[in-house]
Amino acid sequence: MVNLVIPAAGAATRLRPLSTNTSKVMVRVNGKPCLDYIIEHANKMAKIDEIVVVDGQFNDIREYCSRRHPTVKVVNQPSLDGPRDAISIGMNALNDANKPVVVWLGDAIILDETMKLGQDFLLCKDVRNHSDWCMWDGDEFYNKPSHKINDGVALVGLYSFENGEQASWAFSSTDEYDISHALSLYGKFDKVLTDKWYDIGDLPTYYQTCATLLDMKSREFNRMIYDHDLGTLTKTPDYHNNESVITLQCERLWYKGLTFEQKCFVPRIFDNDSESEITMSFESGTLLSDIMLYENLSASAWEYIIDKLFRIKLNYFSDRCTNQRFKDKFAEQAHEIWDSKTRSRLDDTRLSKKVKVDLWNIACLIAKKTYPIQCMHGDLHFGNVLYNQQTDQMKLIDPRGRYGNCVGTEGDNMYDWAKLAHDLYHGYNAMVADVDHNELVKQIFVDKLRQYNLPVKDILDGGLVLLATCIPLHYDDKARQDRFTKYVEKYNYE
Repeated sequence: MVNLVIPAAGAATRLRPLSTNTSKVMVRVNGKPCLDYIIEHANKMAKIDEIVVVDGQFNDIREYCSRRHPTVKVVNQPSLDGPRDAISIGMNALNDANKPVVVWLGDAIILDETMKLGQDFLLCKDVRNHSDWCMWDGDEFYNKPSHKINDGVALVGLYSFENGEQASWAFSSTDEYDISHALSLYGKFDKVLTDKWYDIGDLPTYYQTCATLLDMKSREFNRMIYDHDLGTLTKTPDYHNNESVITLQCERLWYKGLTFEQKCFVPRIFDNDSESEITMSFESGTLLSDIMLYENLSASAWEYIIDKLFRIKLNYFSDRCTNQRFKDKFAEQAHEIWDSKTRSRLDDTRLSKKVKVDLWNIACLIAKKTYPIQCMHGDLHFGNVLYNQQTDQMKLIDPRGRYGNCVGTEGDNMYDWAKLAHDLYHGYNAMVADVDHNELVKQIFVDKLRQYNLPVKDILDGGLVLLATCIPLHYDDKARQDRFTKYVEKYNYE
């Protein structure tokens, strides 16, 4: 068991205007507060007992933790006397100071998975300019030295102590502003190097970090390359994976097949020489899935956002298909998508036989009811919709680009609605994040289906089928598969 102290009281002046009225640890990086990066990754590395966050002049940390992390204790540093004092306050607030303790600075996004939290080590990295860092040569600490330190490495904001009581004494036994004296008082540390530390110290590094971490949002077989001069993202496939290459080619053709109006709702796509890469404009905004997970929006705000998405779908992505070749093949492709694929995916789950039969019957019924439309996104859930709250613009990303074995924009009228249902009604993204689903979003989604005279039961049932058929795709996380399975098993199929 390890305790975690997160000093987060600093004013973050170099990050203004992003931090003008916001604590640095609450600044969003691709929609997620830095605090959540820290807590989620710490829980991956160790069994965390207590978490104490030390805040400063704003109340946003304690308000957020009260609803998102209710077990986290937030204590205040009344006078901003530096990181050493904040750490001392945090350690003194622990109920059990005898356990190992990790101090993780609130502006340090560290995604290294090799750290053994609770052992005596300091996380470091090699840097060129020693004068910007607290340097350590394994024996002595040098705060922003004017000269190069031989064998020196930079401390990057994570300090792990095996003896929590000794650590608390060390930080309380000095009145130094910085932490190096307290570290010297504690004793010896191992040196652990990382290359997975991401800075949000000022605006240039913040935007660079946001772009770099976009890779975490992309499909596992894609890679994002950000050009900060041009403001573009280039998606490249895994060239050793044929399916990855084909998937990106299909996506590229989907973008090419859009009408002028439809192109207003996607990033701008630029021509390049590669058929297997896509270069697009870097769009500002936050994924609706992250807004749903991390923000506390009012009912009126969600009503507006969901209604806007419905109108975009109905007005620009619901026209009946005019491609006769696709229409001639449609019944066969719909059977493949809803019938054959569903049966194959369900066979690869631990769902009961009765539930599998019920789901397959639903899928077959939808295949018979659906009809071809000119443009289907194919993966339309909140995780693929960027929303810019400053400009009120929505951008759809990561389209499927094929329906069965037909490549292009065409698809069926039910699939995108079912995809929205599997997220907004059944709670796909909440289950992925292992948090409670947003019941407000769920109710507004159903109300909108009724308002626009859409087939509510068919869409909700279709969403359940899509949720069940994604279970095998999450083979790398058994706990997540269990959450999906439990929900699908308990669903009322009447």
